[in-house]
Amino acid sequence: MTWNILGAHDPDLGDIAAVLREHEPDAVALQEVRRGQARRMAQRLGWQHVWARKHYPYTPLLWWRAEGLAIVSPWALSGRMRTTISPGVSTWHYKHRVLLGATVRRRDGALRLFDTHLASHDADERIAQARRVADRIRADTSPLRVLAGDFNTTDDTAVEVMREFRPVDLVDHGGEHTSPSNAPYQRLDYVLVPTAVRVLATVTPDGDQLWRRLSDHLPVLVEFEV
Repeated sequence: MTWNILGAHDPDLGDIAAVLREHEPDAVALQEVRRGQARRMAQRLGWQHVWARKHYPYTPLLWWRAEGLAIVSPWALSGRMRTTISPGVSTWHYKHRVLLGATVRRRDGALRLFDTHLASHDADERIAQARRVADRIRADTSPLRVLAGDFNTTDDTAVEVMREFRPVDLVDHGGEHTSPSNAPYQRLDYVLVPTAVRVLATVTPDGDQLWRRLSDHLPVLVEFEV
C-alpha cells in the first residue's frame, strides 16, 4: 500500500491506523509523514517502522516538524537505506526529495520495498528523479523489489515517468484517480511491481469528504502473488 497522509495538517492517526488495520497490508509506504507520526502510528498498530527525513519545513531547531517518508509493516523490517534524488537542493527546501528502502521479511519470504515522493512542479526534474530512483533500484540485488509512492504524475508526464522504471522490471498495473481525495480527478499515487508477479487486485477507495478529513490523497493497495 502507498499513502500520502499530509502530515503537516496533523491528521487523526487513529483513523489512519484504522484504515491500515482494515486492509491488512504487508507493508505501507507513507509520504509527507513526520518521524513522531510514523512512530505513534506503528505503536498503535503494534507494527515496525523506518523513517527518512525529506526536508525541514521550518528550521532544524523544530526537528520534530521535519517531513519525510516512512515504511510501516506488521512484519520485521531490516536493511534501511536512504538516498537523495534531488542533488544540489537544500534539505531546508520542500523541493528536496529522497528515496527510502527497507526489506520486509514475512515467514514465507521477503521483498525490498522502496518509497519515494517525486517533484511536483517541474516535469523535467520529476523524470530525472525517476531515473535516479531506477538507478538506485538497479544497484539493489534483492530478488523481489517493489516501488511505491506519490509520483506527482499528471497525465502529460505519467508515460515518461513509467518508462524510466521498465529497465528495472517495475511496471504499473493500472489504478484509479487518487487526488484530491474528496473528488479525485488525477492519479498521483502508484505501486509498481515486477512483471513476474501476478496482480490479484488494485484497490483505491471512492473519494468523499470523510477521506478528505484524513488527507488530500487516497491510499492505493496492490495485492499480488509471486
